[in-house]
Amino acid sequence: MNAALISAIVSLLGGFMSAVVNFFNWLHEQQLVQSGIAQAQLQSLKDQAHEAQIAIAAREAVRSDVASKPDSVPVNDPFIRD
Repeated sequence: MNAALISAIVSLLGGFMSAVVNFFNWLHEQQLVQSGIAQAQLQSLKDQAHEAQIAIAAREAVRSDVASKPDSVPVNDPFIRD
């Protein structure tokens, strides 16, 4: 009877430890998923910043070109700002 009790306790502890390990594995998987989402968002922001830098550089190139050659811009340009 004593051996049966010990066997039952060991079996319960084994089940409990298995549940704890499964729980920590699940937490780790959730952390990996969140990390992947954060990396995807970071890459998206980097791409957007890069595209914005290209647009700003193009705008500055046009501004410097217009400043160096002011006669090259038509006076009746409908897109000119006041």
